[in-house]
Amino acid sequence: MLEDKTLVLHSDLLSVISGILNGIGFVAALIFIQLSIRRNGAPLTTTFNRLGILIPTILSALLFLEIPAPVQIAGLILCSAAILLMNSGGKEERPAFVFGLLAIFILGGTLDFVSKVYSRYYGADSQTCFVLYTFLAALAVSVLLFLRDGGPMRLQDVLIGIGVGIPNQLSTLFVMRAAAVLPAYIVYPTYSAGLIILVNVINYLAFRELLTRRQYLATAMIGLGLIMINLF
Repeated sequence: MLEDKTLVLHSDLLSVISGILNGIGFVAALIFIQLSIRRNGAPLTTTFNRLGILIPTILSALLFLEIPAPVQIAGLILCSAAILLMNSGGKEERPAFVFGLLAIFILGGTLDFVSKVYSRYYGADSQTCFVLYTFLAALAVSVLLFLRDGGPMRLQDVLIGIGVGIPNQLSTLFVMRAAAVLPAYIVYPTYSAGLIILVNVINYLAFRELLTRRQYLATAMIGLGLIMINLF
């Protein structure tokens, strides 16, 4: 009985610590995403954010022996080639905020891998606590940043924050539940492909935001690569 209580306390403490660190990383990623959207647009920013799937996919293959099939490996290579294509071409075709895109790629992939590790070793209740602590930490960091800037808090800002936070919290929890029973090379590419396509469609219909031909080709390569990753 004492050992069971010790394990519960250890699990709770780990949930708190990892959730806080995850929340800080989550806010940092959102800041880079906002900066990049202003410089590079939403489609390109979202593409690099979701290409972070390469990190949990590769690390899961090395650490958990979740080895993808040859077709899925080809899909990963195709996605990587798309990154290089987006950063090639003339100066006017290159992203304006390359450092931000790389930060988004690394932060997004690292956060996904942390969730993957946590979902592999802990059950549904601990996963829910982990997500709760993550977003409580994100809220605390956001409030501190707001107080530092000293700007007025409008009702519109609060509503937008809630509108962004709820889908992110639910998607994080659902992805963790899926990653607990499915390989990383299935879960993260599927989630990412849907998100990339959705953002590109919404930005075209609502804002008429267009990419260059080279960026459209790279995005198409990413879409094909994600399909190949998800074939089996």
